[in-house]
Amino acid sequence: MKKNVLIILGVIIFAVLVERILANAAFFEHLELMSYDLRSRIDTDARFFGKNSGYADKDIVIVAIDNESEKVLLANPKAWEANVWKNVMMFIEKDKPKAVMFDMVFERLTDEPWYNKTFAESLVPYDNTVLGTYLDKPLLKETNFSKKINLVDNDYIPTMTPLDVTIDDKKLDDTITYTENSPIDRLYERYNTIGVLNSVLDSDSVVRKNQPIFKLVKGGKSYYMPSLAFAGFLKYMGEGDKIVIKKQKIYYKNRVIPIDENGVVNISRHRLGHNYSYIPISKILLNKGGKNGIKPGFFKNKLVIIGQTATGGNVNLSSIINSTYTGPEANAIALDNFINDSIPSNKKSRRFIYEIPKPVQFLLTAAACIIVAGLGLVSKSAFIGCINGALSIFIYIIFCFWLFVNPTSRVWVPIVVPLYYLSLTSGIVFAYRFYKEMTRKNSIMNTFGKFVSPAVLKTVMKNPENMVLKNTKKRITILFCDVKDFSSLSEKYDPEKLVNNLNELFKEIVNIIFENNGTVDKFIGDCIMAYWGDLVDSEDSEFMAVKTALEIKQKIQELKIKNAHEGKIIFDVKIGINTGEAILGLTGTDRIMSYTAMGDAVNVASRLENSCTKYKRDILISKSTYDAIKDKVTALDVGQIAVKGKNELIETYEPIALVGDNDYQEEKEFVADKK
Repeated sequence: MKKNVLIILGVIIFAVLVERILANAAFFEHLELMSYDLRSRIDTDARFFGKNSGYADKDIVIVAIDNESEKVLLANPKAWEANVWKNVMMFIEKDKPKAVMFDMVFERLTDEPWYNKTFAESLVPYDNTVLGTYLDKPLLKETNFSKKINLVDNDYIPTMTPLDVTIDDKKLDDTITYTENSPIDRLYERYNTIGVLNSVLDSDSVVRKNQPIFKLVKGGKSYYMPSLAFAGFLKYMGEGDKIVIKKQKIYYKNRVIPIDENGVVNISRHRLGHNYSYIPISKILLNKGGKNGIKPGFFKNKLVIIGQTATGGNVNLSSIINSTYTGPEANAIALDNFINDSIPSNKKSRRFIYEIPKPVQFLLTAAACIIVAGLGLVSKSAFIGCINGALSIFIYIIFCFWLFVNPTSRVWVPIVVPLYYLSLTSGIVFAYRFYKEMTRKNSIMNTFGKFVSPAVLKTVMKNPENMVLKNTKKRITILFCDVKDFSSLSEKYDPEKLVNNLNELFKEIVNIIFENNGTVDKFIGDCIMAYWGDLVDSEDSEFMAVKTALEIKQKIQELKIKNAHEGKIIFDVKIGINTGEAILGLTGTDRIMSYTAMGDAVNVASRLENSCTKYKRDILISKSTYDAIKDKVTALDVGQIAVKGKNELIETYEPIALVGDNDYQEEKEFVADKK
């Protein structure tokens, strides 16, 4: 037992080490993110669970520097080279949008036309513009979610209008803190809101999160700054109110946005891509109206995000820093979530995705493993336990998917690491149960393999757990078969010949016992003890025992003729049969042990076999046996006889033949003559 426990502990320790190694290699994290994406695909507007939730906000528009625009603008270079951003802003702003957000960074003023002083001055009249910046050198590197940017040191302040933020968590405040920013020219930051473009990247470099609020500590001052998406949210809601961060929730006016311990929120896509209206920038720069042009008033009250979606970048975008480019769609999704999913009273809003804390993950995994182990241990067999384990794991996966996609819960429960431990638990329990079953089967084989028929052994081995090897009391039918006059034969014949011929006789008798599903209990010198009704329960154990006795007698008659011709010893046998309650169990010592039947019922069967000589009968059965088979066997009433060791007389019968045999009529007449 101690050895088994040590083996199991060793396997568990090894499995934990493997899991830690794979976790450090981000293997499990990548798989978990894949499962997250799969759940996200199920959790879209077109799917069952999302059909009653709000759809993508139609007021969010993406002006995209896309591949098609690049081709068009390369064919019309003048449209791109002269005051490009001024022209774009003038076109959009004439419709009075709620906000225009640049998913790019305009740094210092130069003579280049894309971001010269003329463009900066053109932004002054508009109070709805958000320009981008990057932050670097996080205060706590171990909790830095953003890709390192390596900005140059500069004296530029990040914003003229920092957010008014109250935060109750010092650790969270340090987590969102950086100490360096992009060198944004004062002409840009003085008249425009500055939003942070740092992307929150997972280990596979995919954006699934957004950090709404950042803090920059510079020159002895602290500046709270919004992300580009959160800046658009503030424009939508109306700027100027205090932002309260309390118990990992952002409160602004009547809105609530939950964040985790790192200050980030999981963003929720509405569809698998292109959730929002896309306007190629070439349509704005080359707009001529008409059927294919942009209709007047299209951008009215819209939230416009301008950014690059093109791959490769053939158009000169030297004004844009792309080192942590997130993509305008990711910012649009986050903006949509902030606006439409932050209203507690809105029944159509989707709850923000909540990732359960690490301690809760551990407890949930442990509880699931305990359930899988319990189901495996209480199952009838190792195979059924394995099936139960597989079903439990499947139910856990379905449970995780349901919690994620259900709009009323939206909980991200990890799948991959728990699945690893659940599979490990199921495997260990299966191996343990399989080992125990094999040990039990080997024990049964060692105990009964040579004493029962292959058919009985096969039946027992199918359900070894149903077999009780401990001491028990049971009604069985016992048969004793002894060689007549063995003492005189042993004096007359050579020992080697006697034993060889006796073994041949035993072989024939045992075969008949096995053919009738009996169990050979033991060999007692020249006597065989067998019984029916244990190992495999049987309703006709009495009949099978009597049938065996009759077949043995028939076989003895055949052997007499055969042995006479071959010069072998001619044996005859006497048989006693009794039915009653006997004690069955393992007897012996820790070195030698056997499973046997004991008790008065056994003694009576033995005494009946001994009485055969006195009453000159071949087979004697007790009344308890006869009562069960009297309609199936023709028997002679011998009367009440006295047996050794019993004070009372025993009513006894001698079976002659089975009812229905071809010679039944002759047997009937034989019995009548005997009477």
